[in-house]
Amino acid sequence: MNKNIIIEEICKAIKKVRETKPLIEQVTNYVTINDCANVTLAIGASPVMGDAYDEVDQMTKIANALVLNFGIISSESLKTMIKAGKTANENNIPIVFDPVGIGATPFRNETVIEFLNQVHVSIIKGNASEIMALAGVNVKTKGVDSSVESTEAIDAAIFIARKYRCVCTVTGKVDIITDGINIIKIQNESDSLAYITGTGCMIASLIGSYVGANKNPLISSVAGVLTMSLSGEIANNETKGIAAYKEQVMNNIFNFNPEMVIKNAKISYEKVKYQYDMYVITDEKACLGKDLYTSIEECIKGGAKIIQLREKKLATRDFLNRAIKIKEICAKYNVPLLINDRLDIAIAVDADGVHVGQSDMPIKKVKELMGHNKIVGVSVKTVSQALEAQKEGADYIGVGAIFATNTKPDAHVISKETIMDIKNNVYIPILAIGGIKLENLDVIKDIGVDGICVISDILNQEDCKKRTEELVEKFSNL
Repeated sequence: MNKNIIIEEICKAIKKVRETKPLIEQVTNYVTINDCANVTLAIGASPVMGDAYDEVDQMTKIANALVLNFGIISSESLKTMIKAGKTANENNIPIVFDPVGIGATPFRNETVIEFLNQVHVSIIKGNASEIMALAGVNVKTKGVDSSVESTEAIDAAIFIARKYRCVCTVTGKVDIITDGINIIKIQNESDSLAYITGTGCMIASLIGSYVGANKNPLISSVAGVLTMSLSGEIANNETKGIAAYKEQVMNNIFNFNPEMVIKNAKISYEKVKYQYDMYVITDEKACLGKDLYTSIEECIKGGAKIIQLREKKLATRDFLNRAIKIKEICAKYNVPLLINDRLDIAIAVDADGVHVGQSDMPIKKVKELMGHNKIVGVSVKTVSQALEAQKEGADYIGVGAIFATNTKPDAHVISKETIMDIKNNVYIPILAIGGIKLENLDVIKDIGVDGICVISDILNQEDCKKRTEELVEKFSNL
């Protein structure tokens, strides 16, 4: 990804939202509800502002995206939003969540966390104070306004994106959008936007409109924010007086087009490493007589970011006991534990997620049984399998085998070209798996995968910690 690709994708997103006219269900606050509906219409989508508890699930089911705004939150509206959010999760409908005013009162703080504990969202949008407060940073707020600059919230935004497996969007003088790997900054801005009530709420509606049509949370967030920022910047040069300015902003949104983006967008891009770039899969035989539990702990000490417990032949009770022990080790270091294939074991030990293959239980059923806040990874070998996994809500895909491997002798080695083709067609993280060793890491240098899955080259070693450190360092320098 680079600036040119981002702009190209934004232009596609603009066209698609106008062509498909997605239905955007919005449970928002009465202060800005009319503006949110109008801005949704202006960009080409269709708004429905159904906030009745008795029908919100029915309305959400027929929508293409759901926007939830905490501007005027109450115990009753929280129940409505949770109901809508759970319905969206069950139907794989993207959710844009605006935790308005978090950090201002204990009630808001508690209700936001209660909501996020029950609903998995695609995008979290807020100002710098709100995002920092959600990340646990001690920051003062001014009601629903930010007391700090957006650039001060970059680390908090990355943390939120990774913790909640979503895109985090920070609005401000410089807008910041990140999925925990990619960081996109928008420098288009207008001070006059601060004098219009609800521009933040309207940005959430714009993002919802884009993600309802395009499904890509990162590009949709960038497109939604840019639509408001650029429309405001252009209006600032065209009008005087806040009433005329607001009217012109809406006109600019109505007329927003690819040419405006290509000519005026001020976008910068950078990439940070994936949080699970070193992924270790267990195999007791690969330990060559060493204690498996000690070996796993040494891997974590050496830099393993996530552990997958894979046991193809263990009896269920033995598998369960092994999972309990390894979960204790992972929890000690705050490292996620995934279970390969066995959803029953994952549920029994409350693992952090599961990894499934093409012949295993479908992702939708996995999420239904285990919960939408758990990590789900999928093994793929083709572009069509990767796109299907992404569509169904996979958090990452494992692609391989990259090289022939003794751990899985029947694994089909896929070409470098296929891997790159997959990379170019999906936006979720890609992990390379199969025969990866310190000696052959250079071969995958140009593929652009986000992380590596390793078994034998770590567990075969006498010093698992040292080999993990060596792999981490070399992969980081590719």
